[in-house]
Amino acid sequence: MNAADDGMAIGEVGSAIPRRGPWRQAFVRFRRRPTGIVAVCILALFVVIAVLAGTLAPYYAGQEFLQFIQNPQPPLTSHHVLGTDVLSRDLFTQLIFAIRQTVFSALVCASVATVVGVVVGALAGYYQGWFDAVVTWATGMTASIPAMAVLVIVLIWSKLPASPLNDGLWLSAVLWTGVARVVRASVMSLRSREYVEAAQASGASSIRVLVRHVLPNSAGPIIVAASSLVGQAIVIVATVDYLGWSYNTPERPTLGGLIADATQSTHLLTGDVALSRVWWLYVFPAALLVVLLMSLAFFGDALDEALNPSGP
Repeated sequence: MNAADDGMAIGEVGSAIPRRGPWRQAFVRFRRRPTGIVAVCILALFVVIAVLAGTLAPYYAGQEFLQFIQNPQPPLTSHHVLGTDVLSRDLFTQLIFAIRQTVFSALVCASVATVVGVVVGALAGYYQGWFDAVVTWATGMTASIPAMAVLVIVLIWSKLPASPLNDGLWLSAVLWTGVARVVRASVMSLRSREYVEAAQASGASSIRVLVRHVLPNSAGPIIVAASSLVGQAIVIVATVDYLGWSYNTPERPTLGGLIADATQSTHLLTGDVALSRVWWLYVFPAALLVVLLMSLAFFGDALDEALNPSGP
């Protein structure tokens, strides 16, 4: 075999090796992070519980067992695996429905805020000029407003009923600024790339260039920013629920509301050991919140490392 044949053979072998696309490379990097894989599994479990809450719960939300009123049963009680609360409700059932309310609020907030932030940030970063100046001013002003204060004020003064949907929508009106800033910076760095200039020279419209060429290459930062919004929304909603300004009811419990109920229910008990007697009422809801937030944090770190690798 001569040199030409050798070169041809090498070329054929090289062309036969499949090249990994950027998304597959990101998936491989993400798979190397065991904490990210565990976080994904935990988050998927939370989503499944939220979707199938009505099927998984052994009882109806808010259902009372009168024989246990003011006599809360500890975990592993017969027919009540996590015990009951002071008002005789099954804690396992209340936790399942609380996960549904909390997850739904966070997903609504993250979805709406991401859509608004992507649209506003992409237009500002691509067109720049006076529109970019207005968006920069608006994001700065909006970001300076505490989201929790906005939610509390709205819940107090608004005539709309408190619900996971309304909470998510009102929070998204404040939290969209983080996504907008990320998208704006990414679009500004991509708008001068060769493939964007080639698309513009070929006569493609600005919207087509944005949708087909710029935004797909900004997907990594957008996904990371959206995942962080979920954690922010959960913290804010849980805090507002704990303060008693949200929609926590026996039929629609929330994780923050269950912790508040546990704190308030100790007033119905007597003795110096009242808190220790009902430890499960605040330990289990608080533990679920911690696990959920830690999973989101590990997932966000692994996702950021996979989509925006710092090394070669």
